[in-house]
Amino acid sequence: MAAARAARRRRVGQAIAGTVIVLLAIGGAFAGVWYFGDRAEQQKTECKKPDQSSYPPLLGGFDKRLADEPKTEPGTEQSVGVREVKTLIQGKCKTVKAGDTVVVNYVGLTYKDGKVFDSSWQHKQTFPVQVGMLEQGQQAQVIEGWDRGLVGLKVGSRVILDIPVKEAYNNAEGYPQGDLRFYVDILDIQAADSTGGLQVPGN
Repeated sequence: MAAARAARRRRVGQAIAGTVIVLLAIGGAFAGVWYFGDRAEQQKTECKKPDQSSYPPLLGGFDKRLADEPKTEPGTEQSVGVREVKTLIQGKCKTVKAGDTVVVNYVGLTYKDGKVFDSSWQHKQTFPVQVGMLEQGQQAQVIEGWDRGLVGLKVGSRVILDIPVKEAYNNAEGYPQGDLRFYVDILDIQAADSTGGLQVPGN
């Protein structure tokens, strides 16, 4: 009797072990298909330019929300004390460095009342601009809040950039007044080529 029970236990144990091995093999097969199939295909297209272009131009793997203009709202504080960057969508591509030319979509509004004063979406034309110039001791091409605020962000990100008046237009006549808020989508980085010109990677 004891020998029979021991034999049954061995058979049950062997059956369980066999089932576990089969399940592991199946799981490994699925993982292999994902890793060498879907994941490899994703890596081929991620952060690369698609064959077809549309507005806005989105690199492969971008969050699809970047295809739609952001819904804007005014700030919640009385004023902007220091520049603040809030990430709404985290990109996965290159990091913007000082001296890079970034290609962006943006909506600009006054911080207090949320009144839109400019938008690349309205013109359906992205905006390329070199940033981080002040960090390199050079003349900024845009307001300080943009020049400093976009460095360190990743391509594929959507951010809210709240800028105090001193880093905006400093209440200069003919320009948006007071603290400003921008919704900025970072769509690409342009790199300098050997001749000193600018070219978009992939073109």
